[in-house]
Amino acid sequence: RSASVPLAKITGFLMLVALVFSFSNVRWRVPKEIIFLCLLVIQLWLTIPFSPVWRGGAYELTLYFTKVLPVVVVMYGTVRSMKRLRGILFVQAASVAVVAIASVVVARVSLGRLRGVLSGIYGNSNDLALIIDLSLPICLAFLLTARSNWKKIAWSVVMLAMIYAVFLTASRSGAITLIVVALICLWQIGVKNRLFSLLLLIPVAAIVIWAYGGNSLRQRFEQTNMDPAGANRSTEAFDSAQQRKQLLIQSLKITAEHPLFGVGPGNFPVVSGVWRVTHNSYTQISSEGGIPALILYLLIFWRGIVNVRDIRRYPKADKRVQLFSMALGASLAAYLVGSIFASVAYQLFPYCLIAYTSALRFIAQRDRTASSLVPTIQPPPVEAQSTVWQ
Repeated sequence: RSASVPLAKITGFLMLVALVFSFSNVRWRVPKEIIFLCLLVIQLWLTIPFSPVWRGGAYELTLYFTKVLPVVVVMYGTVRSMKRLRGILFVQAASVAVVAIASVVVARVSLGRLRGVLSGIYGNSNDLALIIDLSLPICLAFLLTARSNWKKIAWSVVMLAMIYAVFLTASRSGAITLIVVALICLWQIGVKNRLFSLLLLIPVAAIVIWAYGGNSLRQRFEQTNMDPAGANRSTEAFDSAQQRKQLLIQSLKITAEHPLFGVGPGNFPVVSGVWRVTHNSYTQISSEGGIPALILYLLIFWRGIVNVRDIRRYPKADKRVQLFSMALGASLAAYLVGSIFASVAYQLFPYCLIAYTSALRFIAQRDRTASSLVPTIQPPPVEAQSTVWQ
């Protein structure tokens, strides 16, 4: 068996070393969201020795989650222009779009539900739908800022394919999150910016896709009935809903039993008795990291919302900055809703959204300061003008 070189770990280590040695040259103020993220990482490390279940598993997951911190710090420290931010957002949106389209083409179906062509978060139907929903507002921002008609057509086709993929996953949480994304985009971008074509385009596209690709999703909604007396107990959708209800109640009990340190990151499936996650990011972080971890988790995403709100208060901000701030705000709102139905508290992409908002706020503030420092030439008074004319 040949030994392999862990290039990813080596690269991450070198990036961390470079970051540490560059702290002396850092001239920007550390935003509160990064401070809260640091405290969250510390809290999760503190839970390991107090874990009553499996300290080894808590250590492995905490070590994995700790990698989020240098990524967010480096992203905020290096993205200092709109061009760079657009570049990294383009990579994010295009990657998710490629995975969604490839999943539809390959059509990996399990129990009538579309799965991603890749493993990890893309291999699960619910997680695939959520990550597509979070990327749709960013795709919409690229569509509205594109100058070429061909680019606009391409982004429109990509978005329709992504929405179609969400319906094929038959994910109820994905459909709810998609509705949230559509409503926010219609209000923030369609109504406030008077792009009334979106008011007609998005609902028509959703109705058409629902009619041609929403059979499985429609059946899962119809089979979901929280009243056992009037439900078909043999349906997979009903069993899933009942199980998630029980897991939610159990996660709240574990939070009450271990309020300070929880049972350790990743250990809820062990104590659940059925080896299932909480299917709720808020109770996931509270039952595994304690109530302090939940508070820090909420503060991180609250700061992301504050960043977006502050950017919108700049009346003279560039149009692209305003559109991307609205897109990131819609993605954040979609995550806060979608994470109610999914255990994604330790994934990277939600914290990348926070880093995007931090970088965009820095760019908007710098541009605002630069514009205020530009001297304006005032016209001479009327008396001086008449004197010069004479």
